[in-house]
Amino acid sequence: MAKLAALGGKPVAERGVRVKWPETGKEERAALMATLKRGKWCRLGIQDEDCQAAQFELEWAHYHDAAHCVAVANGTVALMCAFRALGVGHGDEVIVPAVTFCATADAVALCGGVPVFVDMDPETYQIDPAAIEPAITDRTKAICVVHYGGYPADLDRIAEVAVKTRLPVVEDCAHAQGSEWQGRKVGAHLAAGCFSFQQFKSLTAGEGGAVITDSDELADLVWGVHNIGRTRDAARYDHTSLGGNFRISEWEATMLRCQLKRLQEQIERRMASAVIIAKGLSGIDGLATLRRDDRITQRGYYFYLIRYDSTAWDGIHRDVFMNALRAEGIPCGAAYGCPVYKNPSYARGIVPHRAMPCPNADRATADEQIGLSHNLLLDKRNARLVADACAKIKENADELRGVVS
Repeated sequence: MAKLAALGGKPVAERGVRVKWPETGKEERAALMATLKRGKWCRLGIQDEDCQAAQFELEWAHYHDAAHCVAVANGTVALMCAFRALGVGHGDEVIVPAVTFCATADAVALCGGVPVFVDMDPETYQIDPAAIEPAITDRTKAICVVHYGGYPADLDRIAEVAVKTRLPVVEDCAHAQGSEWQGRKVGAHLAAGCFSFQQFKSLTAGEGGAVITDSDELADLVWGVHNIGRTRDAARYDHTSLGGNFRISEWEATMLRCQLKRLQEQIERRMASAVIIAKGLSGIDGLATLRRDDRITQRGYYFYLIRYDSTAWDGIHRDVFMNALRAEGIPCGAAYGCPVYKNPSYARGIVPHRAMPCPNADRATADEQIGLSHNLLLDKRNARLVADACAKIKENADELRGVVS
């Protein structure tokens, strides 16, 4: 009789895993009611201490170790505002990682620019700093790095590239709320950092985004882009530059202020669960975590990423393993299942772009990476179940031989 649940055996997590997201309580309800009663639901300017957006900007800048924050409608808009503020326009090229959510590259294209895809480091799944310089041309306007899964890219080496090439660097921090590099949270290490607060992010208001920076000038430019071309002190109908209505609502800002109070404790729970999973996988040949880097002093997870090596599983494909893991009651996926340039909008030439050779990205997305959602990490019981399920599948891997994904 088969032992693996995928073939009829008893699953490790018979009742599934405990996943509740987002976590809310009476604080959120009370705060939303207060916003309702104020009757000011749209943020038009800087406003006073009753403005939830303005207060969130102060709190998020402080939490993420930045001088300035501009809260915006979503993560894609955050990137667009940063790129526009840096002067990205028609025909300008921006270096981006091949493996990320399409919005990273789409934001470049929506500004009229051309995303240029470069390869990843095979042990960290982050943009490979060595791949950036060969992709630079006289049309390159900026570099965008993504802290993919919440694991910070190598900001030391990327800073060296930025200094050498004199190109501004935008950090896409959509996955990295609370992640730290050498004791300082990501986002304002270089030119600017952009965040998403969409439903599935580890800090969420359903939608929303933010740009953070240490630059006074850049913060003012981002403000104008996001607020219909107005400067911070402009009259209501005084528009001095091209911008859009990319503002966050008071409802979203209210929710973010409440959720931010929960974030650090949630990060610590996720990190504790990550330690349990890493310890469990350490004895399983063919399953590895991303390379440990002591410069990462705090990890804000979006994905917990596992590297699968089929050669240690007698050629059993990653997708067969994932199906077996799901059958054991563990939700998992291939994260972003292909490099961005293989999405139809890019592969069919709808979005102008350029792609450097990306063998690591191609291999990782097709055969290696396995992603677990950050909300699974909120309960240590889930972490133990993940480790137990992986161990069980390895012990009974012979049952998967010949199974087609």
